[in-house]
Amino acid sequence: MESINIMQRQRNSLIVDLNLKGNLVVVVGGGNEGLKKVNALLTQDCKILLVSDSTNKQIENYVKERKVTFKKMKLKNADFLKKYKPFMVLATTDDRELNRKIVEQAKKMRCYAYAADDPEVSDFAFGSVINIQDTVQIAVSTGGRSPAMARKLRIQAEKVFKKLVRKEDIYQIKLQDFARRAAKARIATFPARKKFLYSVMNDNHIKQLIEDGNLKKAQKRVIEMLGGMS
Repeated sequence: MESINIMQRQRNSLIVDLNLKGNLVVVVGGGNEGLKKVNALLTQDCKILLVSDSTNKQIENYVKERKVTFKKMKLKNADFLKKYKPFMVLATTDDRELNRKIVEQAKKMRCYAYAADDPEVSDFAFGSVINIQDTVQIAVSTGGRSPAMARKLRIQAEKVFKKLVRKEDIYQIKLQDFARRAAKARIATFPARKKFLYSVMNDNHIKQLIEDGNLKKAQKRVIEMLGGMS
């Protein structure tokens, strides 16, 4: 499951992985902040629409590569949102009043809403994310209180976590995803599937294959283990 780390803005903050796969996310504003949010979304397997009166070379490249849809538009209000059915709307313009209007309209449409310059009206705050091979994401968040400090702490922690998470861990995560999908077709109950996934993780043969970097043979071993449960 592709997901994005966000900080829900509730009475008690909660860091969650939000599944954006296949959903439309509208980013309003083509400046540096808008580009940052687009970059964060590119790994989430979602549809990205950027709305702005201008853009930059990087965004233009994303449009050419069909990773992002760009709508050139001079905005005075948030009425344009009514033409779309977004799951999430990110307001990143340099106009605080316009960002507030965009958030208000998004909430009326029952979308998750975020304003880069106004955490108090946002439904969530982006954490500063350590991304390890697009497989492990570790979020550092101050709940919107200090994005600058979240970034500083993320830089400090990144060196540690990139040494801590080994190549074998990345392979094991990918294998667990494969095993979970395969098990759904063969094992009826969640407790039984959970037990099977732990048996995969603790299997000495698989451990050796993972250590050797042979993911395909490890996948074959998973199928053999499933067959033995019949």
